[in-house]
Amino acid sequence: SSTDSSNLVETTVASVTPVAIDSEDDQVKNLIQAKMEKCNLNNDNFAFFYYKEDEHKYYFYNNDSYFTAASTVKVPIAMYYYDMIKNNQITLDTNLKYTQDCYEEGGGKTAYTYKYNDNVPISFLLNQSIVNSDNTAVNILIKNLGDSQYRKDIATYSSDALPDEFYNNNITSTKYSYDVLNHLYKNQDLYSQLINDMKNSSMGQYLKKYINGYDVAHKYGSYEGYTHDYGIVFGKQTYLIGVFTKNVPDPDELIADISLDIFNYTLKK
Repeated sequence: SSTDSSNLVETTVASVTPVAIDSEDDQVKNLIQAKMEKCNLNNDNFAFFYYKEDEHKYYFYNNDSYFTAASTVKVPIAMYYYDMIKNNQITLDTNLKYTQDCYEEGGGKTAYTYKYNDNVPISFLLNQSIVNSDNTAVNILIKNLGDSQYRKDIATYSSDALPDEFYNNNITSTKYSYDVLNHLYKNQDLYSQLINDMKNSSMGQYLKKYINGYDVAHKYGSYEGYTHDYGIVFGKQTYLIGVFTKNVPDPDELIADISLDIFNYTLKK
């Protein structure tokens, strides 16, 4: 009967899911460009990304410039270790040797808790490298993978063709950092411990400074004039954000201000 055929048509239409297309977020673009004008930012000293998956909205500035990555590299290194754990190559209880060449000044408890040639559990090293940005801890993790090999290992988180320099130096771009964070976000079950550690890192600083009552899983990096932070801001309106700077005045405050602007905009939508 005619009713059957009309039902059939409705069913067919309902089962076709439109594919969401990513589109540039003009408001975020305007916010960032206003901030750039005010603070004398340009593609020599600044890069930025924003992505809001549920709306498929993004804004990237200065996608392909490479900056010294500083401690932002600790996130993909940790991810690679969690991948190895998932693949039963190691466990959180596996020990790595702390040798003298791994010692580096900075935050964290590794150098105070252990002596040279002690065995240190991977669980401790992963936690310290993220929560306290412990350089000694990450150096032990890197040494275990191999100084040049670890660059190849962490390159796998990006679909981009990375420059040769990436494999020889600790550098990053907004595109690479976004790919890392997006992989982390899409595989939260696998990296739940890492995300938890990122939520507990740099409390009250950088991207987190003016954001209260929301979880921010982030990792800053600061080295010789380069200051960056990137992370996932969790909430009803979850989004990914990264701010990368080189030799700008008061970079910590700049990152915090940009973070607040984006937070206020995203939450008001």
